[in-house]
Amino acid sequence: MRSLIRAAWRSFEMSTRLRVVSPWAYLNWLVFPVIFAAIGLFVLTSSGYARVAYGVLGGGVIGFWSVTYLDGGNSIQEERWNGTLEQIFAVPTPLVVIVIGKILGSLLLGLLAFIPTVGLAYFGFHAVLPALDPLRFAVSLGVLSFSFFIIAVALTPLFAISRSAFTVLNGLELGVYGLCGFMFPVSQLPQWLQPISYALSPTWATRALYASATPSASGDIAGWWLASIGLSALYLVVSVALYRFVEVRARVSGELALA
Repeated sequence: MRSLIRAAWRSFEMSTRLRVVSPWAYLNWLVFPVIFAAIGLFVLTSSGYARVAYGVLGGGVIGFWSVTYLDGGNSIQEERWNGTLEQIFAVPTPLVVIVIGKILGSLLLGLLAFIPTVGLAYFGFHAVLPALDPLRFAVSLGVLSFSFFIIAVALTPLFAISRSAFTVLNGLELGVYGLCGFMFPVSQLPQWLQPISYALSPTWATRALYASATPSASGDIAGWWLASIGLSALYLVVSVALYRFVEVRARVSGELALA
């Protein structure tokens, strides 16, 4: 167990160092979130401040998701480009341990996305969170982080077995913004889309996050936490089978570099 923890830590340390010097990482947690936040704040504050929390936090949630989900998963793709993907599968350390270290690094960097968006809201639009409940907000952010972490860990093997995984998942990214209610309530979606939203764990964590920062919000926040954690646990169970499939296929085919 100690050796696995040490391997995960080294993976975390190395991936974090690489992200610090990566221009792409700064686009994800700094530039893109500010653009989304500016648009959201302009739209929401022009008609009052009833849903200002979506403008203040929405860009940060988007940046957090992008870094954790795409940048974290794409780190496996970068291993292919660097010619080290085969070595990762050949070492005794399980792939999931290395992936966990990489995703934890992206999760930590993704949290920084809230700093520029909250700063833009305060200094650029004089917008603040109207009634923040610190305890519920902290727990909701923790549950949201957990849901992002599990999804990233579950989907990362797809980057190892196919070069087109990044293109496909990147195309789905924008849809997740709407389905999970990052910038507006899920209730604004068409009725036929809402059941899909409810099957995604970030939907419930995001709902709890905004409810803990909005004075007029009501609902079972604790129930939303449990729904997000429960769905994340289900994703984790499915990911176990996915990791086994990927590792077996990689060793049998020997075509990681060509996949």
